[in-house]
Amino acid sequence: MPVWLIWLLAGLVLAILEILTPGFVLACFSFGCFVAAIVAALDFSFSWQLSFFAGTTLVLFISARQLFGKLFDRKKAPVFTNVDRLIGQTAVTLEEVDDQRGQVKVEGEAWSARSGSGEKLPAGIKVRVLRMDGNKLIVGPEELYRLNIARN
Repeated sequence: MPVWLIWLLAGLVLAILEILTPGFVLACFSFGCFVAAIVAALDFSFSWQLSFFAGTTLVLFISARQLFGKLFDRKKAPVFTNVDRLIGQTAVTLEEVDDQRGQVKVEGEAWSARSGSGEKLPAGIKVRVLRMDGNKLIVGPEELYRLNIARN
């Protein structure tokens, strides 16, 4: 069996395994095998074949890391969805809110709430959602929210 055919079969096996496994590791080795198969078909020595295999695989590893690093960069600003978007919204207290319990209505939904400043907030006033703590909203008077904005 010719050496180039062995390289080609190894590349095909690795390509099939790549489809069955997560990640992009085996694909780099697969392409390296295909390049080594071409080098073997051109009748270069085995050391040249190994060199091209290793070089191609290394270049693909580095390129894939750069490409996927840019595509999936985790340093981007977070996208706020669902409850995170409630932070900074105006709410209305449905009952007295203190540092232990209470309830507010924000965007048409009732939420359990606690006072972020520790003071009691009477029912029926407008407050701001300062942050989340589990499934409770931490709220405070409008003035407290404005002070937090000014500090940041």
